[in-house]
Amino acid sequence: MSAYQHYEFLALDQPLDESQRAQLRDLSTRASITATSFTNEYHWGDFRGDPARLMRTHFDAFAYFAEWGTRWIMISAPSAVLRPADIKPYLLTEAAYSTTAKGRTVLSLLSQDEEADFVEHPAGLAGIAPVRAELLGGDRRLLYLAWLLSVQVDDELDDGEVEPPVPAGLGDLSAPLCAVAEFLRIDSDLLSVAAQASPPLPTGNGQGEEMSWWIENLPVKEKNRLLGLVVEGEAVRARARMLQAFQAEARGGPAVAEGIRTVRELWSAAGELRARRAREEAALEAEREQRRREEAAAAREERLEGLAGRGEAVWQEVEDRINTKLPEEYDLAVSLLADLYALAEREGEQDAFTRPLREMRERHRRKSGLQRRMDEVGLER
Repeated sequence: MSAYQHYEFLALDQPLDESQRAQLRDLSTRASITATSFTNEYHWGDFRGDPARLMRTHFDAFAYFAEWGTRWIMISAPSAVLRPADIKPYLLTEAAYSTTAKGRTVLSLLSQDEEADFVEHPAGLAGIAPVRAELLGGDRRLLYLAWLLSVQVDDELDDGEVEPPVPAGLGDLSAPLCAVAEFLRIDSDLLSVAAQASPPLPTGNGQGEEMSWWIENLPVKEKNRLLGLVVEGEAVRARARMLQAFQAEARGGPAVAEGIRTVRELWSAAGELRARRAREEAALEAEREQRRREEAAAAREERLEGLAGRGEAVWQEVEDRINTKLPEEYDLAVSLLADLYALAEREGEQDAFTRPLREMRERHRRKSGLQRRMDEVGLER
């Protein structure tokens, strides 16, 4: 296969051991392999491994992009933390789905656009990977982006399909979520419309105080269990478990709005938003163009006033510039002639301009570049 491909994997919860790194080296002799990552580019050939299988056995985050427009993200976590029942409402198509096997859940998000311009280095996995911690902490915004990705795929969802619960903060995405939206080419107008029904994120010191109170009142047995996870190297799992429990117990669940809009309604609203923005941009451009015309007219009027009192000196300046035989001087000479013509028109003295112009053109008839420039600005022969 003779096209550019980029594979990138990250191990976030625990490093790869020597045996796992040896297995990866068997799959690729050229890859950059560390205790926490696998990265390789292909211009000829292809990766011999199965990315989905590696996400169940070795890695926690994955990003892939190819010259033909495919972009692919996967997030993997223990099923006890990334519970299939919690994410299922958002994952309905081949563009956004999950698989569960051997105690791990893998979330897969796939964007394909053969017509898109190729970007050799879109948002990298380092900028995307933090969404995993957000997701495991109970933030459902990544899941809603996954649903929007499915909405963009033709014929994947019925127009009457109702959106899933709308999470808080869609209008205030974190940097990693912005990177995901950019990488997957989520339609910005569709996202803006979706965000209109999104509750605001909890803010202020009250949130920290509420969390502190909740931690203080956790049963000792649960605290010991969480500390045990940290000691065992499962700090990410412990954090996710705490945040999910906090959302469920102290707040009655994550902040969401019940989905009521259909795919058709979202696309229609996005189209109206796009059309309104286009009208506003067209109006602004018309204003800018009018301003440019007015400024150009004022500048030309100022130039004409300056020429009005110079008389024959201007014609001599034109002649001097022509005699240099330099292209840039030809341009300046013709610009002066155009201003002289405009001045003659304004004062009703076209005949006084036409006669010396014809004489000048005759004197320099062999200068084809000069003659062409005069023709282009409408100076008659």
